[in-house]
Amino acid sequence: MNKAALYASIAMLPVLAFAPLSHAEPQSVPVSQLDKLSKPLQTGDTMPMFLLEDAAGKAPHDIAKLLDEGPVVVTFYRGSWCPYCVSELSSIQKHLDDIRAAGASVLAISPEKPSETADLVEQKKLGFHFATDKDNDLATKLALSFKLDAKTIERYKNYGIDLPKSNDSSVWELPIPATYIVDTDGKIAWSFVEKDYSKRPDYIKVVKKLKELQQDG
Repeated sequence: MNKAALYASIAMLPVLAFAPLSHAEPQSVPVSQLDKLSKPLQTGDTMPMFLLEDAAGKAPHDIAKLLDEGPVVVTFYRGSWCPYCVSELSSIQKHLDDIRAAGASVLAISPEKPSETADLVEQKKLGFHFATDKDNDLATKLALSFKLDAKTIERYKNYGIDLPKSNDSSVWELPIPATYIVDTDGKIAWSFVEKDYSKRPDYIKVVKKLKELQQDG
């Protein structure tokens, strides 16, 4: 090797020594540290990496760690008192084997206190992850929460629905029903956000999209 080549090689040593070997994996953070969005996420957006308390009192759900295992179906529902929500959760359970066969998992999120969620899971024999979004913190950060007006609150009371009690909260607030398929890179591959609480996603379409992601991977 001539001197010019030798000096060139030596000059490169500091650059190589400090060059990063790999990109750092994304780290989830508590919901309180997330930025508040101005509008709900849609297909093509990136899901913030969040930590959320497990409704069964186990270790918090870390969305980044769940994504290490495969895509995650993240669904926000209003509570066990809502028949549309219960129907949707039952539909998830019906398609759960297909969802898992596509390499995905499910994380269902509501503001209800853990005891209410536990009763629902036991009664309906639901076999996927549940998280408690205390005071709708995550839903609020993702622009999915809303406060009920006085007329609606009165109607709910007439139905025997006491949100502050079931949510262990001081406010009458709910999440907009929303479902996201989050791919392993954090990108939202499919979304369903609907202010009309009577409309819910078709989980046949969810499974179809998950299978497409599996084939593409």
